[in-house]
Amino acid sequence: MGILNANYTSSPIVSTDALMMSMLIDVWEARDVACAAVPGAYLNADMDRFTLIKYEGDSVDIMCKINPAWEKLVTIEIGKKILYLRLLKALYGCVRSALLWYELFHVEEEREERHHDSR
Repeated sequence: MGILNANYTSSPIVSTDALMMSMLIDVWEARDVACAAVPGAYLNADMDRFTLIKYEGDSVDIMCKINPAWEKLVTIEIGKKILYLRLLKALYGCVRSALLWYELFHVEEEREERHHDSR
C-alpha cells in the first residue's frame, strides 16, 4: 500500500459534528443512551504492518530512561537527537490503529455472542 498521504486519509472515528447531531437526535427522540470506555483500547490491538515511531529531542531522553538499551539506537539528525522505534501495538493517532481496534472489538463481540447463544 505504501506511505499514506495525510491529505487523503482519515481515521474511522466519528467527527465532532456528527456526534453532536446524533446526540441532538437522541435528546429529541428521548432515547436512552449508554457510553463505555475501554482503558488502553488501542493497546489491545497488535499492529499488523511494520510501523516506526520517531522521537525527537527531550522525548528521546525520556524513552531512554524507560529503557536504557535504546540509547544505542539514538542518532543525530540535523543536530537533534532522534530515536526510531517499531510499534508492536496500535497507538492512538495512527490512522490504522482505529481500524485495528474496531476489527478486534468486532471479533470479540461476535465470539461473546456465540458463547452467549450456546448457553
